[in-house]
Amino acid sequence: MNLSLRPDLAKQLEDEAEKEGKMISSITGEALQMYFEARKSGVDSGVVSKISNILSLMDSLRAVPVPSMLLDQMLQISLKNDSKSSLEKWEEAGYAFAEICKINAPDLEKLWEYAQLFKEFIPADRFEMSFNRETASILLVGAGYSPEASRCSFAGLSGLLKGYNYDIEEKHIEKGLIKITCHPAKRSRTQD
Repeated sequence: MNLSLRPDLAKQLEDEAEKEGKMISSITGEALQMYFEARKSGVDSGVVSKISNILSLMDSLRAVPVPSMLLDQMLQISLKNDSKSSLEKWEEAGYAFAEICKINAPDLEKLWEYAQLFKEFIPADRFEMSFNRETASILLVGAGYSPEASRCSFAGLSGLLKGYNYDIEEKHIEKGLIKITCHPAKRSRTQD
């Protein structure tokens, strides 16, 4: 069977075959097998690319998947034992996440656009961000089952916003709901 490929794709295939020490037909067969398995499972080929990007991001963060109910229980225990330290760790993680995200999304509005590409992987029932002049609003619904989970999610979002140089103006946190209004930090506004 002959395949016709764009020159850049053919070059990428040749380079990968050489790097892996495999025949081009072997890599092509593996790629087609993955494609057909994804299609049989009802997964669109565009989602496969998104999954690859999410896995790469998880690898950057050294993240591991944890069942949400287990995570929620762990958060409750953690906050009960040492609330201050736990929330500080969540904020630090949010800040670190912002630093990684800034590679592809240098500002908060770009981050929101980037998040739209992967919205089916965001572990929340609803996640919205809107911008109005110098103010941004964030709504997160359904991230966790307890008030403790909401507090941790808020701490993580706080760190993320600090990483993007935003100050929180108003906040509303309750079980399964976080609303934040924020604006660029004063140091950012004076630099413009």
